[in-house]
Amino acid sequence: MVRDNPGYFAAAFPTCEGLADKLISDKDLRNIAQTPIWFTAAKTDTVLPPKDYVVPTFARLQKIGADAHFSFFDKVVDETGLYKKADGTPYEYAGHWSWIYVYNDRCEDTINGKTVKLFDWMAAQHR
Repeated sequence: MVRDNPGYFAAAFPTCEGLADKLISDKDLRNIAQTPIWFTAAKTDTVLPPKDYVVPTFARLQKIGADAHFSFFDKVVDETGLYKKADGTPYEYAGHWSWIYVYNDRCEDTINGKTVKLFDWMAAQHR
């Protein structure tokens, strides 16, 4: 949506970003860069492998100076303590489930020397 409507949204937070980087033209990238954006993904996502999707797109956005952030988790595990594997360690969800971290307010980045959480960052954005 930010690619096709540059500057329309105050911010975006794609989770498991689903547009392969090879399909994003330089013009598309400039359009995306008009909207502050925060990506979230897990390294174990096999549905939308980050190496083909979010990782190169984020790097390209950084290179052109976009307001882009990225919470990149090793894997997605239960942090509630409710779900465990037989050995007692936290249950591991499919890597594509990184929205669990988004909706549990676990995404953060260092911005201007301060730790900022995704939803606080979103609330601070405006058009």
